[in-house]
Amino acid sequence: MKKIAVFLVDDHEIFRNGLKQLINNEPDMEVAGEAATGEDAIEMLSKIAVDVIIMDIRMPGISGLDTGKSVLKDNSKARLLFFSLFDNPDYVLTALDMGASGYILKDTSNKIFLHAIRTVHNGQFYFIGDVTDTLVRKYHEQRHTSPESITAPLAETSLSKREQQIIRMIDQGVTNKEIAESLGISIRTIEAHRLNILRKFQVSTIEEAVENARAYSLLA
Repeated sequence: MKKIAVFLVDDHEIFRNGLKQLINNEPDMEVAGEAATGEDAIEMLSKIAVDVIIMDIRMPGISGLDTGKSVLKDNSKARLLFFSLFDNPDYVLTALDMGASGYILKDTSNKIFLHAIRTVHNGQFYFIGDVTDTLVRKYHEQRHTSPESITAPLAETSLSKREQQIIRMIDQGVTNKEIAESLGISIRTIEAHRLNILRKFQVSTIEEAVENARAYSLLA
């Protein structure tokens, strides 16, 4: 079985060593490289292909956000997972807009960290806990304080098949737990899909998203 190739970017060597040991102890993943700065990460990732990039936000020199934008250009197939101390809404939104697959906080458990790697590697999104709350609050604020800046919804053309499947089930009154069990994925993954649906419809509640989906005939 091919292992998930993980690349670590963090300026704290002790922290990187801990993550490296944790990842290398798993049978299905391994650390394929590491960097202490954004500059080093950009150079190294231009020469090797990896599956998942774990990126800190605040680093000396180029920030994690700017580094993330650059490395995704050279590693279009790689999944970017931000791993940060900060749930700053601007950081989270920027990460989402640039194409990151996930954003988790450094006080999370080892189990959740490893699950996040596997989830984004499988092509899904992973935003949890305080980060999810931060995103919802930010979108809610934008919708109510700057309505003139809201453009037409993108969801009618950009909802993935999985997202369309989930919003149909939500419209039918199926709970997150029941959806997760039916589709064989985690509740956290369902939450991430719900959040992405809100983003694409540019609304703050799932009820509004369902109404818009109905208007665009996505629930047929």
